[in-house]
Amino acid sequence: MKKRIVALLLVLVLAIGVLAACGGSKTPETKAPETQATEAPADKTEAPATEAPATEAPADQKFHIGVLIFDYSNDYINYVRKGLEAAADAAGVTYQDANAENNQPTMNDQMDQIYAKGVDGFCIAPVESGAAAALIDKVKADNVPIAFVNKQPTPEVLNSYDNCYFVGCATKLPGVQEFQMIEEDWKKDPTMDKNGDGKIQYVVIKGENGHENSEQRIIGMNEVIEASDLEWDQLDLQVCGWNTAKAKDQMDAWISRYGDQIEVVASQNDAMALGAIEALRGAGMVLPVYGINCLQSALEAMEKGDLRGSVKTDMLLEGATTFQVLYNMLRGVDKMTDVTAEYEEDTKCFRVPTVPVRLENIDEGWEMYK
Repeated sequence: MKKRIVALLLVLVLAIGVLAACGGSKTPETKAPETQATEAPADKTEAPATEAPATEAPADQKFHIGVLIFDYSNDYINYVRKGLEAAADAAGVTYQDANAENNQPTMNDQMDQIYAKGVDGFCIAPVESGAAAALIDKVKADNVPIAFVNKQPTPEVLNSYDNCYFVGCATKLPGVQEFQMIEEDWKKDPTMDKNGDGKIQYVVIKGENGHENSEQRIIGMNEVIEASDLEWDQLDLQVCGWNTAKAKDQMDAWISRYGDQIEVVASQNDAMALGAIEALRGAGMVLPVYGINCLQSALEAMEKGDLRGSVKTDMLLEGATTFQVLYNMLRGVDKMTDVTAEYEEDTKCFRVPTVPVRLENIDEGWEMYK
């Protein structure tokens, strides 16, 4: 009997021990909420870090833009495009570009497609300057900014929409500077007067009828001639579409028609000047040829003595300025922020400066490619 009582007592003692042990296992669980409570303030102290991007968002806001180019095969506009896209890369702005292959309806469709995918603004080098109004109408309702480049819309079109501007080089000045170089060189170098008649017999390779730059360069050219004390005799003027091959063909035709009568060749861009040089070389002739733009290939031709002079129109700066003007509109800052070009209030145009370049200051031309 006593043994049973002792056994029962032992069982009770063990049972109490087991219950005590089970109660101890719950202690961490009952303290768990306290542990979570002590970590909660730590989460709150980190909260500002998650909110920080919101306060920095305006400065770090990411933009995506459309870049519409009239023709990638055009040397000049390709440099503009490179300057534009390099500036966009530096600013962290992404872009989608499109080559219209010199077809305005194609560009219109490309703009629709890019816009449908979602962009914040456009940089546009139009095929036709007269198409600017229709391009503006595509985005005007949404107040999407546009920076036009190269082919200038009319002031009326630009002033019809607050959120657009034009960027380009000075229009008339390159024509003035090109013919000033011809006049200065003629006075310094008597050998340019091949027939000794005291008159400058010259031909002009024009870029494009109706193009703002082309027409204004003719005006600038004529201003120099009218103010000059020299006699000028224009043998011919033909349009070659800014194209090297067309200019070569035209120069071939002039050589056949005029031969040694030609004393100077004035081209409205370097690409056409190089075509003329190729034709002259084929005919075994050497003449003073002048261009505009200071393309790399033209500077190389100048170093070889094939090109007498060119006018620097900083294409890379023109492209970078086009992007900067759009970027300023996107951020809602002053239009002149980080822009060095001159601004014409009445025409809403930014003008990149131009510089006449000959062999003696050729470094001025090479400078823009650095």
